Amino acid sequence: YAALIEERVQKLRDAHPEKGDEPIPSDLVTCSGSGLDPHISPAAAEYQVDRLARTTGKSASEIRDIIKQCTEQPQFGFLGDARVNVLKVNLMLDGVL
Repeated sequence: YAALIEERVQKLRDAHPEKGDEPIPSDLVTCSGSGLDPHISPAAAEYQVDRLARTTGKSASEIRDIIKQCTEQPQFGFLGDARVNVLKVNLMLDGVL
């Protein structure tokens, strides 16, 4: 498992050279039990903003606005954590939503 995590860390560092040794949000290198969780943390989404801007042609500000629109707050304001719906982000980046 440790080798798998290290491999994922290296892939992220290669994809985001501008981040240097900045800590990587843990949910970017681990996965849910099913591996199909459609949400990531706001920190994980922010970590990817520069790469998304570079690859989509959208500005970092536009990317952050999309992420903000796709961020779901804790239920009742206090149960759970804020989470970003990755499917909605991708659909908005593609202009589908």
